Amino acid sequence: MKSKTAVRLRVGRIRYTNVLPFYHPNLSGSESHGFETVEVNGSPTELNRKMREGEIDLAPISSLEYLNHPNDYFLLPGLCIGSRDFSASVLLFSRERIEGLNGTEISLSEESLSAAALLKILLKFKFQFENSFRVEKSDPLTMLSHSKACLVIGDDALLFRPEEFIYKTDLSQLWWDWTGKPFCFSVWAVRRPYYEAHRPEVLGFYENLKNNLERNLGDLEKLLKEALGLTPADERFPALFSYLFNLSYGLDPAMREGLEHFYKLAHRLGISPEADQLEFIDGSV
Repeated sequence: MKSKTAVRLRVGRIRYTNVLPFYHPNLSGSESHGFETVEVNGSPTELNRKMREGEIDLAPISSLEYLNHPNDYFLLPGLCIGSRDFSASVLLFSRERIEGLNGTEISLSEESLSAAALLKILLKFKFQFENSFRVEKSDPLTMLSHSKACLVIGDDALLFRPEEFIYKTDLSQLWWDWTGKPFCFSVWAVRRPYYEAHRPEVLGFYENLKNNLERNLGDLEKLLKEALGLTPADERFPALFSYLFNLSYGLDPAMREGLEHFYKLAHRLGISPEADQLEFIDGSV
């Protein structure tokens, strides 16, 4: 008897180091799992667009993307990319302290949605500033050549080492100090039509995802060795170990509270609709 053809699941992958605990080892399924995956790499904003336009089926999307299009997606319970204090990869680089940026134009990385909204919220509601913004390619030196400050995310922020003195402000640390709440940059989501058509396969993938995360967070040294070929003797190892160790990957009640507070402020600022209840693949809200 001919076996059933595996369902094709197009999975988005943010091209940053911070997603590594989800994706190692490879998340590809098999006929026995009922699905096979095709991985599509991109920046957060690229994956947001691909999800909206149906080019991929499931991905970690910007938390603000879910707020802007809640009827397009279901969330995967318990999973996110966030931080409880500093993130080390969502950074405002500036030629003067953030307190002196009122009235200035600030460059925003074209790769960012949630972090760009976070910066606007902090400037408006924490500092009572009025700023203008320009969106451009993620290149800190170029951005700083015509703006007093620039927002950069991901590995471009994590690895940027300017030759001259530049102020560096970690936005999630600023958010934590201001609100006392964690910040959720990204949530895992699946397109509703895809989930409704392929529920067992999505649930199987979700289990693989959770297993990867639990295994890798339990042994970051092994993850860095297997995925990146790094050992504790390598120069990059301590920084990357600390980076991944400090990030938060669980959408727990505290993280959800921080997310909902962010949604309220985004709506108050006028950049997003009022938030509905979060809806998950298991039917919970």
